Amino acid sequence: MIQVAGLRVTLGGAPVLKGVDLAVDEGSWMSVIGPNGSGKTTLLKAVAGLIPHSGELSVAGRDAGSFVRREFARAVAYVPQQPLFPAGMRVVDYVLLGRTPYLSYLGTETGSDRGVVSSVMEQTGLGPLS
Repeated sequence: MIQVAGLRVTLGGAPVLKGVDLAVDEGSWMSVIGPNGSGKTTLLKAVAGLIPHSGELSVAGRDAGSFVRREFARAVAYVPQQPLFPAGMRVVDYVLLGRTPYLSYLGTETGSDRGVVSSVMEQTGLGPLS
């Protein structure tokens, strides 16, 4: 579960988000809709810890600030709408990047990691793109 209370973001001295509250239950889906420039991407970046913000943010009942980086990366991920990746990169390799927080330092993916990715790709309808 992700809970946000009173989330505020200021960029370039201008308030972008003011007092956002939301709760997303584990295993559920949520859509963020609004016109261009209304703060949708800013909200997602703040929840992912990619930009400074104030207010309360908890993940799985824990304050987001109490996580170590690797732990937080296992719980929350952000994929930009227009990701940048090397030309020729396969979809399966891009999805496999999501396993990075589970690898040891300088480690490589295992058969188990590839199995997780295969399962996720099938569940999300990406199997034919692998």
